[in-house]
Amino acid sequence: MTSHPPSRLSRTLPPMYAAAATRAALPLLVLPLLASRIGAEAFGRLGFILVWSGLLSTLVEGGFLAAATRVAVHADAAERWRLARQVFSARCVLALPATLLAFAAVHWIAPQATHPWADGAAIAGLACALGAPATWYLQATQQLGRWARVELVVYGLLLGACWAFATSVAAFVLLQLAASACLAWAGWRWLRRDLAGAAEAHRLWSAPAVLPGLRLGARMLPVAIAGAAYSFALPAAASAQLARAELGVYVMVDRIVRVFLAAAEPIFGVVYPHIVVLFQTGARAALRLALRWAVLGAATGVVLMLLAHALWPWLEPIASRRLAGFDPALLAATFTVLAWLWPLLLGWKFIGYWMLGSGRFDAAYRVAMVAGAVVGVLAAARWSGASRAPGLASVALGAEVLVALLSVAGIAVTLRVRGGDPR
Repeated sequence: MTSHPPSRLSRTLPPMYAAAATRAALPLLVLPLLASRIGAEAFGRLGFILVWSGLLSTLVEGGFLAAATRVAVHADAAERWRLARQVFSARCVLALPATLLAFAAVHWIAPQATHPWADGAAIAGLACALGAPATWYLQATQQLGRWARVELVVYGLLLGACWAFATSVAAFVLLQLAASACLAWAGWRWLRRDLAGAAEAHRLWSAPAVLPGLRLGARMLPVAIAGAAYSFALPAAASAQLARAELGVYVMVDRIVRVFLAAAEPIFGVVYPHIVVLFQTGARAALRLALRWAVLGAATGVVLMLLAHALWPWLEPIASRRLAGFDPALLAATFTVLAWLWPLLLGWKFIGYWMLGSGRFDAAYRVAMVAGAVVGVLAAARWSGASRAPGLASVALGAEVLVALLSVAGIAVTLRVRGGDPR
């Protein structure tokens, strides 16, 4: 398979960014609106549901966004269909432990919850729906630009429905669940249509494909779970000692910060297959591409951070007026820390994708991600400073910095041990 030339980015990115802008409206517009409708305590309950469903969705996703994408880039239709059956079947199996963990999280970590069974069902349903999409296939075949039109419609409808009907935790969860399930169904239907010849007379579910699928994703599943730790597992671990109002503040700020990080996902989705293809000619060419995007991403993050701080004096009165029960000073203190994620991650993630592009640095990448996640989760659960939203934000930032440092060390060790060009 050949990669799209860079000139096609101008045609691929606009629809992807239109969809990303619609997704961004959810945390930027809907969550503050919902918080003003239901209050800080109920919003903290929603935050608990969102962080745990986001964390467990990575278990359902199974690590296939990285593992299956890398294989599917160079595969033919028959091989892609075989991969699809493995991914789909493995995810069906992984949905069971995710569901059990959803109810365990509510009953063990939040025994004081007023609606434990409803919260557990909400976490389980969202986790399965969020972890199910066929994004790995769309990314590998470079169809994210076309797929963005589907996302634009679904998220546009979700935005309007939330604005009109999201007046409670249950209403928001049901609307989010419906949108996520719709996208998952549409993605797999798209895949089956593309591979109609290879898929003829075959179902996606295949019991013999479960074990090969689990093995395929096993190498990247710890990385996926660790990657989710910085956004979801840290507040999930801290939820045992974090007051619901503090958790609500952290979730509000974290979602807003990460929506701007998510705005770069269309670029990541386009650049990663290019990196994989460039490794055929050598790691240096792939690294040059990754470094160019990393410098641009870090500079963009700095601009975003400075702009947000400049606008805060105008935003603070609005926050005080619209978000009853939320302390503007606490919001500002939490944001001041988490905003550093913009230059850090908008730059670093391109280097991370370079590490994944050849497969040679998988071990180093896994060690860095898992070590950072473990340190972060332990700090969130045990450090007394994480009982406040700004302290938890410091843990999240520190864990990301640790990952970057360990990754650089892992690259150096891998090159020293194995030598040569890391293709």
